[in-house]
Amino acid sequence: MTKELIHPALQKPITALDVSIEFKEMAKANGYKTLEDILKHPLHSFPFKRLSGYRMLKELIGILEANGLEKLIED
Repeated sequence: MTKELIHPALQKPITALDVSIEFKEMAKANGYKTLEDILKHPLHSFPFKRLSGYRMLKELIGILEANGLEKLIED
């Protein structure tokens, strides 16, 4: 995440988010506790993480868009 942004959805535990079980398992497998943890890394590497893939990337983008955070993926 190149921009500093404080948003409640970024700080909320992934386990508490309304996301798929697969997304929660992927997050756990990669040590991601929040969306902010995911966004600390380049998004182009996200599909290649453990238990990830392009479906998980699509879900991540959907979560960000649903929270008005699409500007984090535009760069």
